[in-house]
Formats: sequence, C-alpha cells, structure tokens
Amino acid sequence: MKSTEQVLDYFAKKVVPKLEGLRKGEAGTIGVIGGSEEHTGAPYFAGIAALRAGADLVYVLTTASAAPVVQAYSPDLIVHPSLSLAAFPAIERLLRKADVLVIGPGLGRKPEIEALTNKIIRSCKSLKKPLVIDDDGLYFVSKDINLIKDYPSPGVILTPNYLEEQMLKDAVEKSFVPIIGNKTWHSYWGPSVAVLAKGPVDKFYGSVTFEVPGGSGRRPGGQGDLQAGILATFFGWAVKANACSSIPSMAASILTRSCNTLAFQVNGRSMTASDMVRFIMVKL
Repeated sequence: MKSTEQVLDYFAKKVVPKLEGLRKGEAGTIGVIGGSEEHTGAPYFAGIAALRAGADLVYVLTTASAAPVVQAYSPDLIVHPSLSLAAFPAIERLLRKADVLVIGPGLGRKPEIEALTNKIIRSCKSLKKPLVIDDDGLYFVSKDINLIKDYPSPGVILTPNYLEEQMLKDAVEKSFVPIIGNKTWHSYWGPSVAVLAKGPVDKFYGSVTFEVPGGSGRRPGGQGDLQAGILATFFGWAVKANACSSIPSMAASILTRSCNTLAFQVNGRSMTASDMVRFIMVKL
C-alpha cells in the first residue's frame, strides 16, 4: 500500500471530479436507504454528509412515519416516504438513478424491513450497483451471509463498528465455510467486497489493507452515519475514475477524523455529530 500522502495526492488529482463543465448530478447522485420512526437522525446524517462531501443530489428513501422529520432537518435532501414492499417498483427506479447507495442507517430490524432490504440488495447486485452497507444493513448481512457473496464489481464496502465487526465475523465463522490459506473472514464475500472497520483506528480489508488513526477520541452517535455518506460520494467518484475501493475508503476515514478533531477543538466533550457536519469540506 502506498503512503497516506501518495493516496491522498492520487485522490485529489485523479478521483475528485473537476468542476468545469459539469452538469447537475455528474458529481454524484447518492441514494440513502434508512430511517424508521425511532431513528430519523441516521439517514439525515448520511445524506447531508454525502452532499457536504461534494455529491450533487441525495435521495433518502425512508418510511412514511420518518419522512416528514427527515425532510424537516434539511431542504437539501430529496426524501421519498416509500420504504415498503408494496412500493418496490418505485424503489427500483430510485436504485437505477443512484450512482452509489448507502443501505442501513437507522433502518431498524423489523421482519418486513429485513425482507425489503434483502430484496433491495439482490436488485442492486443484478444492477451491479456500488453499495456502502452500514448499521442495520450489516445485521441483515449477518443473518444471510450469502446475500452479498460474489457481488460484482465495483462492489460493496461494509462499514462496521467493533460490535458489528464481531457480529459479521461470527456469522462467517459459524457458517463452517473453510477459509483457505492466509485469508481471513473478511475475504469470504469475494474480491469486490471490502470491509472498513471503524474503531480507535479505522482498518481497511480488501485488495490491500491499511489503518487510519486520528480523531479526538470523542465518538458521538451519528459519526458512523456521516462517514458512510462521505464514503458513498467518494466511492462514486472512484468508480468513475476506475480507482479501487481502498482509495475512497482512506479518504473518507481521514476526512471524518479531521472533522471530529476540528469539532472537538470548538465544542470539547459536548461535541455531537451535528457539530461535525459544518467541518465536512472538500477544498479540491
């Protein structure tokens, strides 16, 4: 793996799209599938972070009960209150529009949501749609580990925290699938599925491995949703630039941790994810 400086230089010069001549949507259209009556902040944080990182458009697909609340958080988000099996034809149209989809923030774990999420992921797989899977989306993957098995390129980036990482690890190991040679459980799903494990140090497992340190040590709820949104925008740019998923993953980790540090300098221990949002800037 190249040095952090080399990767960021490549990201800035080869991955970040030039603004000259772009039309609306060409710097990224991101879909966020998440939210529930109890959890309206998570899809907002993922969506607003994707916009602040440089995407042009963000669609949030959420439940009818959550939609008015998410829309009230920001007029910049396009919110669809159609997260139900009955509305799957409309959902599929949204899947086709998006360059990258974030699946999971605040979804909840109700059986009907699980069935719908699995159907969405299978549809994305047939469309070869790049995915970032976080939060409750990871739980559904752990329930059916073959859901993203052999996912086609550009692929999937899983973004578990420590407990979610252990959940995925246990699910793979309990499947009694032999891991050959020096490979680890992270490689179970195939070469197009990477894992960006969040913790005191972010760890990436894919075609290469690396670690990203930094941050204040303060870890507010919602920071993972911000990182998922930032990553989705960067992943979309990387796909268009034919760059591997490790490049946007490193860039997203570094930006998220930088925002954490800057927000902590202003707010100290009272810092929240909302305080981090205003520091999400890509000056390139």
